[in-house]
Amino acid sequence: MLRKVWSYSLVALCLFSSPAMAQSQSGAIPRRLTLKQAEDLLIQRNLSVIAARYQIDATRAARLIASYKPNPVLTVGAQQFPFYSPLAGSFTRFFSTNSDAGAQPTYTFHVDKTIERGSKRELRIAQADFQVKASEALALDAIRTQLFQLRQAFTAALLAQQNLQLVEAINHQYEQTERLTEAKVENGDIAGAELYRVQAGKLQYQQAVIQARVSYEMATRDILNLLGAKAEDVSASAIAEASSVTSGPAVQGDQQTQIDGALATAPLEISGTFDDRPIVQTLGELRQIALTERPDVIVARNNLEAATRGVQLARAQRSRDVILGFEYQRVGDDHAAGLTLQIPLFVYNNQQAAITQADAQRMSAEALLRQAELQATTDVEKAYQAYQSARRVLDLYNKQNLKPVEKLKTISDYSFKEGASSLLEFLDAQRTYNQALTAYNQARSDYQMSLWQLEQAVGRPLR
Repeated sequence: MLRKVWSYSLVALCLFSSPAMAQSQSGAIPRRLTLKQAEDLLIQRNLSVIAARYQIDATRAARLIASYKPNPVLTVGAQQFPFYSPLAGSFTRFFSTNSDAGAQPTYTFHVDKTIERGSKRELRIAQADFQVKASEALALDAIRTQLFQLRQAFTAALLAQQNLQLVEAINHQYEQTERLTEAKVENGDIAGAELYRVQAGKLQYQQAVIQARVSYEMATRDILNLLGAKAEDVSASAIAEASSVTSGPAVQGDQQTQIDGALATAPLEISGTFDDRPIVQTLGELRQIALTERPDVIVARNNLEAATRGVQLARAQRSRDVILGFEYQRVGDDHAAGLTLQIPLFVYNNQQAAITQADAQRMSAEALLRQAELQATTDVEKAYQAYQSARRVLDLYNKQNLKPVEKLKTISDYSFKEGASSLLEFLDAQRTYNQALTAYNQARSDYQMSLWQLEQAVGRPLR
């Protein structure tokens, strides 16, 4: 069931589709849900992933802003309107010139254009490009962490489902044992106290059923939470066409109906099985993959590159920008034109503080990159150790080792029916069989979790 979730199509869906479009595409959640369907729905509906997509849109907009050149500035002025001239006996003039008047109508049109120097615009664009790459990697990291949580919940639900199937099958067989014991008591073959012993033994199975149901219910709620949904969002009519592949004791007929009924109140009916295939990569290869492809390491690496461009941009501020202006004036009936040039004087601020600040941010980003690489390496080593341990435990429960337990149960069943063994011997053999299969289910679940943990530590699928 392991899949390459970080395939090109899903990366494109995450990085190049808008959150609004993703939300519009998300429909009702089918009640019978496979892990593949859940992962696809998580890409569309998970709120953390949607928030990361919004951040991509924000950084892309910031990149566009960084590419803009400074806007020109237009200044329009109208001055020196004579309100009333007592000597000429005239009122306000707007355009004509009066040589006897001290004030002449003046119209000014002035355009200023800032000319950036020191490659500031190119450095802003380069810095923004790395910030966009960092936000895209951050979205992939959100998918990585949310997928791991989804797989944890799905594996917990699958383990509860497997345990419930096991307990229901055993409980069905135990009911047959109870009826057989009751018949033997009536025939006088065994003492009546043995029937009470059998009835008292049912409590552990009833408790196991309750625990499996609760674990399944809690896990399905976690799945819905990660899908950004509630129980009422599940569509009972949209049943997926995936068939459930079960392992362990076969559960058919009335027993399967009982299991379906036991989980009828759960909001989801998950469909899937555990994966027990080994990985082929060595620990050294896994470390290298994590340092190269893990999204949070890529985020830190791009942040460092952006901070480096920030230092260069801060130093470029020492290159003075000049403001070139063109002016047109009309003074009465006369027309005039002119040019202006403005050069800033670094009297109070020589940009040294900004350079120091940018350099400190670069050193901080460099330390964070080293920490991200160290964390990735540590996560891989821990996950690999857990994988090896889970692999060894799972190998203990191979078919060859489980055969003696199954034979012991078969012989014990036959011996008890034929009266060749006591009830205590029969219950002890059955208890041993139940514990072995329960431990087998747990071993398969632990191994599956170790695979998810290793893939989460590495940052991509491994097979």
